[in-house]
Amino acid sequence: MSMFDGSVPDDNDSPAKTALVVDDGPVERLAGKAMLEKLGFAVATATSGEEALQLLNGQAVDLVLCDISMPGMSGLALLEATRAHARPPLFIMSTSHDDAESALASMRSGAYGYLTKPLRFDSLRLTVADAIAKYRAEQSHLAPQAETPRDALTGLINRHEFTRVLTERMQNTQPGAPCGAVLFVKISGLNHINHSYGRAEGNKALQASARILSGLVRQDDLLARFGGDLFAIHFNGIDEKQMEVRTASVVETIEGTKMALAGDAFSLTVVAGGACGQTGMEPEELLNRADFALHLARDRGRKRVHIYSEADEVHKRELSRQLNLLAQARAALHDPKRMAMHYQPINDLVTGKVSHYEALLRLLDEHGKPCNTGELIKVCEVFGLIGQMDRAVVKATLLDMTRLPGNANVAINLSGQSIGDPDLLQFIETEMNALKVDPARVIFELTETAAFHNVDEVRQFVRHIKSLGCRFALDDFGVGFSSFYYIRELDFDYLKLDGSFIAKLPHSPNDQVFVRAMVEISRVFGLAVIAEWVEDHATAVMLRDFGVAFGQGYHFGKPAPLT
Repeated sequence: MSMFDGSVPDDNDSPAKTALVVDDGPVERLAGKAMLEKLGFAVATATSGEEALQLLNGQAVDLVLCDISMPGMSGLALLEATRAHARPPLFIMSTSHDDAESALASMRSGAYGYLTKPLRFDSLRLTVADAIAKYRAEQSHLAPQAETPRDALTGLINRHEFTRVLTERMQNTQPGAPCGAVLFVKISGLNHINHSYGRAEGNKALQASARILSGLVRQDDLLARFGGDLFAIHFNGIDEKQMEVRTASVVETIEGTKMALAGDAFSLTVVAGGACGQTGMEPEELLNRADFALHLARDRGRKRVHIYSEADEVHKRELSRQLNLLAQARAALHDPKRMAMHYQPINDLVTGKVSHYEALLRLLDEHGKPCNTGELIKVCEVFGLIGQMDRAVVKATLLDMTRLPGNANVAINLSGQSIGDPDLLQFIETEMNALKVDPARVIFELTETAAFHNVDEVRQFVRHIKSLGCRFALDDFGVGFSSFYYIRELDFDYLKLDGSFIAKLPHSPNDQVFVRAMVEISRVFGLAVIAEWVEDHATAVMLRDFGVAFGQGYHFGKPAPLT
């Protein structure tokens, strides 16, 4: 018997029910597995869509928690590939960032829920309960006893009848006339009421909510209990501004109503998400937009209302672009031919000779064209992929250092997010030992902004790295918080002045004062100063005369691959 034939399980129940977590990220797989096991599932895992499909073709699984964006077979492709199964599992999709386009696509393809990472147990528990409730509601409409269009508990029309009437209305809307809007209203804390006061009191809360909502809709509106603690309203013939007013009225009225539960005064709270219809829009698309708006509302914190708008369309396109960049980054991590290190010289301003090189990451797309590496790094930071990228950069650079002429020193950039990773230190030490790279040749660079957010972690990290014999540089100094606190608190060896202070140095008295001041302060703390963006001879001479030790920029050389 499927888990969906019984009641929604509490956290401590352990009926025979199975789940599969599909994610190419090991941390996400373990987190999802642990959370679902806490809900009583027997959980298997898969690292790719292909592996998951093979498993699902061989055995029945009740629920799949699946990453949307994966190398090879994506989560959406896996979802669609299982739709033909005799008893397809319930899919809950997840991604590392809010993504309207993927969410709507997954809902259209048959997903029962959508989560953003990092996963939170409360959100997962609620989404699983919602998915099961949706599944049961659908199954009940297939049964002979479900032919009645009314919900037995509240007397409102049910999901099936709401969808049928909504379809008729949208098909019969005259061109140019308002298509109306759909609002989903979710009663928060119903599980708390059931657990604290009993299910009978929970049913009273649902019935009270139905009465309140019935008093807020017009005769030509449509009100339904969609299932569980979810209600749906179709406001007939209204536009977006009217939708905002009606939604505010619904939320304020429900939350402002006191009701008695087992003798205690109780106020309900709600989450509401809605969308306005458009000419030619299919009913399913309108419902999907409202459902996604409800998802966004639940993640908005205190303001738990969201109306799907054109702003979401802009957001959707931007997030779609970010997901494309993320896919490129993941592809580069799996294909060494799409990732290469370039090296830019950093020259001694007195002798004119190369002091060391800075390792700069270059990524190629599927056509072999260079990607915008800066954007890719930012996306990797947002989507939690930066740790893998930093490891790949460290490994590739250390490997190149075994072939660099003259045993040249190299500076390697690290993301501030990686500094808090305890395994990164061990990784660096292991790789240097394996490749027999002298730690004295390695300089790690960290931006001032990253140091500001992780001062204690950076202090420990720098201390450990320097104990191995490596050196450290504080990059982009002056552009962020311009604080000497970092110089005093963090044991760096180099101070790299941000290029914005160097680009116009010969013509900017203010920048000249800043550079002179940095040189004097650096001398006190025993730091060597490096200037970025040195583009001409005049700037190099002025920096040398100011006492700046090293220069980096096109005047000395452009980044180039190791030959």
